[in-house]
Amino acid sequence: VIMEKSIISILAVSLSVQLVREYCSGDCCKYVAVGVCASLGLWYGYRFLIRPLDIQRKLADVGYKQHFTQNQWASKDKLHLIRSMMRLRKKGALPPVYPNGWFALLDSDQVIVNQVKYVTALGENFAVFRASNGHVNILNAYCPHLGANMAIGGIVKGNCLQCPFHGWTFDGTSGKCVRIPNDCSNGLLRKTASVKRWDSCEANGFVFVWYHAENEAPSWSPTGDVQLTGRGWTYRGRSEHYVNAHIQDIPENGADVAHLPALHGHMALGGQYAAQADRSPWRWFGVHEWTAAWRADGTRGSHVSALDLQHRLLVFGKFAVFKLNVEAQQIGPGLVILNFKTSFGPIKLIQVVTPVEPLIQKVVHRIYCPTYLSLYATIVLFMEAVMFERDVVIWNHKSYIEKPLASKQEATLLAHRKWYKQFYSANSKQFSNRKETMDW
Repeated sequence: VIMEKSIISILAVSLSVQLVREYCSGDCCKYVAVGVCASLGLWYGYRFLIRPLDIQRKLADVGYKQHFTQNQWASKDKLHLIRSMMRLRKKGALPPVYPNGWFALLDSDQVIVNQVKYVTALGENFAVFRASNGHVNILNAYCPHLGANMAIGGIVKGNCLQCPFHGWTFDGTSGKCVRIPNDCSNGLLRKTASVKRWDSCEANGFVFVWYHAENEAPSWSPTGDVQLTGRGWTYRGRSEHYVNAHIQDIPENGADVAHLPALHGHMALGGQYAAQADRSPWRWFGVHEWTAAWRADGTRGSHVSALDLQHRLLVFGKFAVFKLNVEAQQIGPGLVILNFKTSFGPIKLIQVVTPVEPLIQKVVHRIYCPTYLSLYATIVLFMEAVMFERDVVIWNHKSYIEKPLASKQEATLLAHRKWYKQFYSANSKQFSNRKETMDW
């Protein structure tokens, strides 16, 4: 879409210049042409060098286009079709749907001081608010008094959240009730009233919540990357996707090195469908070549794994360009930090995965780089989003195979599943077909 708008803009400017040359004097023509070119240069300079890229894809945007024209569906509503396909799809013997660990609920810049946001994820309802001191607190959204949702119309007062229904006020650091208007119980009711407070932190541009099926305290933390706040580094944009898949499918993709040439070998400009890319004229221009190795990284804790990835674009079968070396750290079940080493300098991409529903995942990427790499990082984020959407097409329709027919080359996939099991526990929630009533 961005590329199409750019081409239309250039054609419109070219037409305007031709009209000016036809009907204006020579000097006037020169001034108008210079003015138009300068304006165009300033706009595209702002668009690609200053303004961060923002890519947002909802559940219906990726992987379902070819199904919307099939006559077998009674309704043309996209979300109705998706829900129908979700019910019909064979899901397989799924692992528990909510692993234990830290999960991102919001980007840090999405909740400002004295603001509260309502977030549903992990089968829970959260009231996420930023206190007047700038710290983020997370409480259960529903007031224990009469069940009002404190995140809808609630008022942040200092470090507390006030319920909009009757004014009961809860401390953000403890969850205890600190004020009940017109309390006739001499404070007894206030002393016993409380709401669950969730462990939370901010790191890498996100607000994280700690979720554990056994209510255990955090055993590790999503340490913030110091480079993101270092001098000369800048934020260059984000992408957001919703995926119809089990959460384990997404990080497991990193250990599945065999899928890289098959799904990601064709040029990103070829499109989000592998078959579409295979027919695209771009396939004659070049191919992406990948080598990768996954390992459990015990030196940084049992909750960390690592992926070493090398990439190059082979143009016309001869010239290798866009060489990248990537070290990806999987930190727990929902956070990945990708460190890019390019020919021009370093780039850092942060990926978070959060279960919004048992089989609906919200995936966000944020990209950072030194200021002089702003344009290059924007291109990397755009290309990464296209490649990611090829995976989304597969995830949206696949079945989970508990015991896959894995080749020797795919042994790392089985090793990853063994490593990932540590994030499940005795009371981890299992998927139930009876509860699959997602309304999107």
